[in-house]
Amino acid sequence: MAEIKQAIYLINPVKKMLILFVALLALAACNLLTTTEEAPGVGEKAERGYAVCGPIITALEQYQAENDAYPEVLEELVPDYLPETPTEVNDQPINYTKSDESFSLSFHYIGPGMNTCTYTPRNKWKCSGAY
Repeated sequence: MAEIKQAIYLINPVKKMLILFVALLALAACNLLTTTEEAPGVGEKAERGYAVCGPIITALEQYQAENDAYPEVLEELVPDYLPETPTEVNDQPINYTKSDESFSLSFHYIGPGMNTCTYTPRNKWKCSGAY
């Protein structure tokens, strides 16, 4: 009888470890399968934002080179530097802010999470998001 109790005692820790191992393996597999979300600044919506903002950035740099300052508002770029002023991308507004000797241009997009990509001449593109 003592041998049976000892065998059961030894099997239980082994079973517990095996169950724990299988559970952790299943959890790891689920994480690998579900981590398909793209980082902020990556993906179709981000690329669309870069494509819309690229000509604006070029026009801002040309304006600055000719006027020694950036415009107060993007509308000042029309018609000499842009045919029209894009106002949104991904159904979200494009934001322009002029500072003393620089500017920032940003766009937002949703999915996954709420993401913001901001361009400055010094830092280029920086993107962040909240999930």
